[in-house]
Amino acid sequence: MPENINQDKKILVACPVNSRGWIIPYYLRNLYNLDYDKKLIDIYWIINNSTDNSLALLQEFKRQYENEYNSVGIEVYNSKNKFTDDRRIKIREEYSYYWLSDLRNKLLKKCLDLNDDYLFSSDCDILFKKDILKRLLSHNKHIVSSILYNGYLVTKSLNEAYKYPNILRKVDNNRYEHIVNYRVKYPDKNPIGTLVACDLTGACILISKEVCSKAKYGWHKQGEDEYFCRSAKQAGYDIWCDVSMYSQHVMSPDLLERFKDFE
Repeated sequence: MPENINQDKKILVACPVNSRGWIIPYYLRNLYNLDYDKKLIDIYWIINNSTDNSLALLQEFKRQYENEYNSVGIEVYNSKNKFTDDRRIKIREEYSYYWLSDLRNKLLKKCLDLNDDYLFSSDCDILFKKDILKRLLSHNKHIVSSILYNGYLVTKSLNEAYKYPNILRKVDNNRYEHIVNYRVKYPDKNPIGTLVACDLTGACILISKEVCSKAKYGWHKQGEDEYFCRSAKQAGYDIWCDVSMYSQHVMSPDLLERFKDFE
């Protein structure tokens, strides 16, 4: 990794939160352990229609550690789209893509309001490694994601989850396909800093302030990330993924015992 490239940038670490109390303690552990100057980090969470202890857990983190960061903000924003996010595709298509677009656009705006250099948008059911900010920043890209797998709920074997990574290429005007190859399947065997160009990514992504001002989220049948990436590409920005920087998507409480020690 190149030394001292973009390591002095202000970062907004932010995500929407809906009833994720079962994993938030582990997410907060990894967030706190990030190898980056905490005084260059703003934190912002949007609590939306949560029915568990998510808000209390985040408030306790704020109480204990707020003084170590540049800022820690929590907004309770109960949208009209109420649903139980069990990650079933039909439910997410009908409700949450609209809801998530609204919330994620608030994250883009918050980055601009705080005048941060980058938004690091990573959902709170994703566990990332402590060097992720330095690694993603080192590429000096406007949009770059960490590789992760989303296939845990759509495949019968956990070993097949890699076939649904968070990077896709556009096949035609209406269809995308997952980018699956040796490097995606074995990210730990990649040389550090391996970049792959893609048309669609998300979930754990670093976005420059410039892009935050020119792209936005919206509804698409494949998710709000498709709308954002298409918007960014139309504005002239390339989209990248560091396939040597793996993060763990813990998509359900059943998976937590297996992955809770990921750091």
